[in-house]
Amino acid sequence: MNNTIFYFTGTGNSLKLAKDIAAKVDNSNIISMAKNMDKISEISPQGAVGFVFPIYYFGLPQLVKEFVSSVNLSNASYIYIVCSYGKTLGKGGCISQTRKILKSKGAALNSAFYIQCVDNFILWTWDVPAEKTHSKFHENARRKAEFAAEIIASKKNYFDKIITEKITPIIFGYKRFIGTVNTDDKAFNITDGCNSCGLCVKICPTNNMKMVDGLPVWKSKTCQRCLACLHLCPSACIQYGKITVKRRRYKNPYISVDELKRINY
Repeated sequence: MNNTIFYFTGTGNSLKLAKDIAAKVDNSNIISMAKNMDKISEISPQGAVGFVFPIYYFGLPQLVKEFVSSVNLSNASYIYIVCSYGKTLGKGGCISQTRKILKSKGAALNSAFYIQCVDNFILWTWDVPAEKTHSKFHENARRKAEFAAEIIASKKNYFDKIITEKITPIIFGYKRFIGTVNTDDKAFNITDGCNSCGLCVKICPTNNMKMVDGLPVWKSKTCQRCLACLHLCPSACIQYGKITVKRRRYKNPYISVDELKRINY
């Protein structure tokens, strides 16, 4: 029986975790949630079913929330989530939210893991960590993914314990984030240096961008605020307001740009 790992990623951290787990859990297929949003009715995974994704505002990305709510899990024998986060205090919310969704579907969550990766969310007060620190993040994330894989392969019940699991989404405005995220792309802008390569359009996981007169335009329809367009721009000319102008860019070094292109999901 095949196992399925559904993932959502912007700059590669969650895809790398999904690949690390798949390497240790036999017969695991890796499937993009973003690519298959319009095919959910055709999907009915069996065996161990996992969802790997980044934490946004102490909770599930909107796309992930919709996917988990809609996918048929009646044939799943084991369900788990793996949540990547950046800042030390950036974990929480996802276990309780996923449990609530699954309960409404007559299913249960069997295990959940919070895994720290290099932080790429540069819209608040912090920057991407200095590159010299990245190797430590990558190695720790790999080890935690292997630990998760051992639990998953044996289908044991396990949950990372977070004291603030239920309160952090409230404190950090998760409800507002979910309500406005799709149209909250209006602050993105292009500075001098754009060479019209169109890479940002190709890697946008939800097809929320298009090229108009040689320049990228955001559609304000399905944005997830994953920042893939901003971080992967080869000219570093995509900004979000003024806050990102002097901040670093990031892509997981173990994931290629081609893997992140929407057309290859």
